[in-house]
Amino acid sequence: MLLTTGSPRELVKGLQRGLNKVGSILLVDGDFGPATHDAVADARVALGLPGLPDADDLFQDRLADVPDPFPRLTAAGVTFIARAEISGPREYRQRFKNPVWPSPQSGITIGIGYDLQEVRLEQFDADWSDRLPRASLDLLGNVVGVVGSRDRLAGVQDVEVPLLDAITVFLTRTLPEFDEQTRQVFPRVPELPPARRTALVSLVYNRGPSLRDRNKNTQDRREMRTIKELLGGGDFEAASEQFDSMARLWEGRLPGLVKRRHDEARLWRSGFAALQLD
Repeated sequence: MLLTTGSPRELVKGLQRGLNKVGSILLVDGDFGPATHDAVADARVALGLPGLPDADDLFQDRLADVPDPFPRLTAAGVTFIARAEISGPREYRQRFKNPVWPSPQSGITIGIGYDLQEVRLEQFDADWSDRLPRASLDLLGNVVGVVGSRDRLAGVQDVEVPLLDAITVFLTRTLPEFDEQTRQVFPRVPELPPARRTALVSLVYNRGPSLRDRNKNTQDRREMRTIKELLGGGDFEAASEQFDSMARLWEGRLPGLVKRRHDEARLWRSGFAALQLD
């Protein structure tokens, strides 16, 4: 059955779940709108299926055969973290396909939250050498390991990172690293279901693994330390309150991070379905 605009919502949700296995980072809302249409076109390229960008039977069968890209978090967890970084595919192409400088403290950032300040040149080259042209790698190499600036951003502004390449590096290089960092920082992570593990990986992806306060006046890592204590003691249910509490650090300044912390809390309490990810 060809799926298109107006198709039954439950069938479209099944399609969206399949598309998220190839990194489409869609909400599973049952709406075959522009984002889903674009995702079908991208997925046909990723799957090597030439032809019209239609969700026909052959395409749906191929999606069904695609394995989960990151079983420890599942495609839903991958989608949550990617959307927290770039919102969605259209937003990526509009705002993030070229390097950005998110804040005065960060480095120049490419792809899906890949902060060049936080990596060594060898790691950067290993992550991206089979994805970007040599000329782009050389330009970006100039801003690896250093804090960003307007001049540094201007020097790499013409570099373009295609969405499919950004997704591939995110799935194969960046997420495994942050999943491992999360496991090293917080106890009993392997015991957690994917939604709760996703909430923790999202936190570490955004804030880093350190539990040491950077600002003694606000005790900015207080909640992260408490989460560690709660998990170590087996009090898993209480951890969601700490994500909510952590939002205090960005109230009135950075609404996106306030929302991210509350969404992580909802993931912890209610799972992926509560955020239209499953």
